[in-house]
Formats: sequence, structure tokens, C-alpha cells
Amino acid sequence: MTARQLAVQALLAVETQGGYSNLVLAGALNKGKLSKQDGAFASVLFYGVLERKITLDFVICHYTKKPIKKLTPAVVQILRTAFYQLLYMDKVPSSAVVNESVGLTRQFKCTSASGFVNGVLRSFLRDGGKLPPVKGNETKKLSIEYSCPEWLVKQLVDDYGKQAAIGTMEAFLGRPVLYARVNTLKITPDELCSKLEAAGIGCVKDEKLDGCVALTGTGSIENIEAFEQGLFHIQDKSCQMAASLLGPQKGERVLDACSAPGSKSFTMAQLMENCGEIISCDVHEHKIGLIADGAKRLGVSIIKPMLNDGTVYNESLGQFDRVLCDVPCSGLGVMGKKPEIRYKAPEDIKDLAQLQYKILENSSKYCKPGGVVMYSTCTLAKDENLAVAQRFLQEHPDFEPLENKLHKSGWHTTLLPQDEQTDGFFFATMRKKEG
Repeated sequence: MTARQLAVQALLAVETQGGYSNLVLAGALNKGKLSKQDGAFASVLFYGVLERKITLDFVICHYTKKPIKKLTPAVVQILRTAFYQLLYMDKVPSSAVVNESVGLTRQFKCTSASGFVNGVLRSFLRDGGKLPPVKGNETKKLSIEYSCPEWLVKQLVDDYGKQAAIGTMEAFLGRPVLYARVNTLKITPDELCSKLEAAGIGCVKDEKLDGCVALTGTGSIENIEAFEQGLFHIQDKSCQMAASLLGPQKGERVLDACSAPGSKSFTMAQLMENCGEIISCDVHEHKIGLIADGAKRLGVSIIKPMLNDGTVYNESLGQFDRVLCDVPCSGLGVMGKKPEIRYKAPEDIKDLAQLQYKILENSSKYCKPGGVVMYSTCTLAKDENLAVAQRFLQEHPDFEPLENKLHKSGWHTTLLPQDEQTDGFFFATMRKKEG
């Protein structure tokens, strides 16, 4: 199997079966057995097409004069991969792109479309190989340029202003920084960096957040010896900041209300020096095993995974010093890692705020007087973020905003990906009043 063939096959799986991009690609690479170089090329092509789908489809429609739905699915993916290479991969010769794309029509049993694919691509190249002019209003132009649905472009502009919205959309194109959390129960950041660098993996300590490192050239994480030894876990810097900001102390009881796969619980356990108790909950039974396996690998003993519905009060859990309420959300802050999220329909996420509020309200019941609740999401939708936290404070006078100084002053923070090279993230801290 060639790199291009694997990319097209994986893209078809995402499109037709609705799989998560990272899982689909990982499975395809394991089966494809490509060389490291070809695997990297396939990965760039796969994620690039997902990120630029709106832009690529605009070009396809311009040159085919047909709606995408009228084309065979395999032909659509072959054209998308071809146009991505021609527009965004300067080092790939145009002739190779055309020839390989025509060849793919045979490999995917749509030989009758080979002349069509050849003609479309050569027409594009004769016109200079550039993005055709976009007709329409500014929202439409931004949508095509940054491959972002018009409803999402409008929402980002309304919530953050035009320049910040453009910066956010730019930041979500291209592969994001891969962050890891050093398991300080077993190793220091300097020692981990030295160990990984000796294995040919880039490891750079973050200047602002202790225990956070950026990794490069990792390949498959699960195959890294230091990972198998439990010396680190993968976690975005934004999530590490949130866990640190909650401020769990040695000996305290902490509730992680929506924990799976458990990375925040792992970080909090390390901050607590593995002393105290963390109840890590999830509503899905199969995810409880993921938390338990991760804690075991890291050598963390204070985490107790538990099947629990975050919307229903469970008196048996008792009271906690700290409560982390990292709720299910639209995920619009992690589009850099999961490009397919940007193509969600707005109606699919319109009822999330009510669920989020219900989980926050229920989770707050577990907080001791004087204790701290953190509400967090990995989305940039303000109606899922600040609006939920503000409503909670308005309806629960026994809680008050708690100012944080870890990142920015104030009791709530929105991290835009261009600000700190992180996921888009929101967190708010609130204290339960004494008495």
C-alpha cells in the first residue's frame, strides 16, 4: 500500500463510518506497515485534507461544476488529496500528484473516472494552480480561506472579534504542539528530557509550567520505553494548567466528576505527591478501565475510578476539598487535534449548555464549605463556558468567584490556541463560602 492510498482509505473511513480521525489513522498505519517516511507523508496528507476540506471542496466544485454529493466517494477523496498536495505541499511535484491520483482511481476500482480526475487536475494547473477567487460576503470568504463552517466563523467573530477569530482559525491549521506531563513521582523533568533525547525524541521543558514538556518525533507513543515505564502521560498544556490551578494539596479529597481518560486525575495525584484520595468518575463503564490502567502504569495509588452519573447526586461519595467539573462539550477547542470536529452541525451541540449546567450544579453539592470547584471545558463557545459559570453563581449564592493568578487575573480564563500554543480551553474557579 502506498502512502497516498492509505490516506485516501483512512479518509473514506472517517467520512463513511464516522470514526475519530486519530483512531482511524492509527489503525490504518498499523495495518499499512509503511516506512517511517511514508507513514509521515500519509499522516500529513490525511490530517491536511480533514483540516482543509471546505477549501478543497470549493476548488473541486469550481473545476468539476458538480456538487460533491454527485461524485463517487473515492473520487472525492482522491481529488481532495490531490488538491491538498498541489495547494499546500510545495515539495511534491505537480506531475507526480496528477499521475498518482489517476493511478488511485484504479486502486479504488473507479477506473472510469481516471480521465475525469486527470482533466480536472490539469485544468487547475493550467490556471496557475491557485485558489480561485471567492465570491460572497466576508464570512463566506473567511470560511473558504480557513476551512471553517460559516456558522462557526460567525460565532468566533461574534464572541472574540475578527482578529482573534482569524488567529484562532489559523492556529487550528497544521499539527498542534504535543505536550506531556512529567510523572514527578518517578522522575524529574530534566531526567525525562535526557532520557527521551537519548532515544531520539525531542523534549523541551515549558518555560511557564513546571512539569510540562513539549515532544517532537515521537512516532507511536505506546512504543516509547519511557511511556511504558510510566514516566509521563500525554496531556495538553491547557489541561495541565487547569489541574494546577485547582490547587489540590497533599492529603486532600478530590473529586474528578467527568474524569475519563483520567489525565487530569493523574496530574493532580502527582501534585498531591500521591497522598490523599481522588475519586475519578465517568458515566461509561468501559472508560473506567482506561483510568485504572493509566493510574497503574504511572504508579499512582490514590486514584479510585468509579462508575457514576455526573447529573445525579450520589450521597455515598461524601464531601471533597476540591471538585473538578470538566464537562462534556462541543470540543471546538481541540479542532487542531481532531479536525473533523469543525464540521459538526450547530444543532448537534445546541443543548449542551443545559447538560453542562446540570453536571456543574450536581457536582457542587460534593464541595465542602471553604472548598473549591473548577468548571472547565475544551471548547471556545461562550454559551458553554462563561454563561454556564455565571448562571451557576447567580443561582447559588453560597458560592463566590475565586480569583486565580496562575495564568491571568480574574476567576475565569479562556485560552485561545494562538495565545499559548495550547488547545482552546476555558476554566473558572469558585469557592464555597464558609458557614
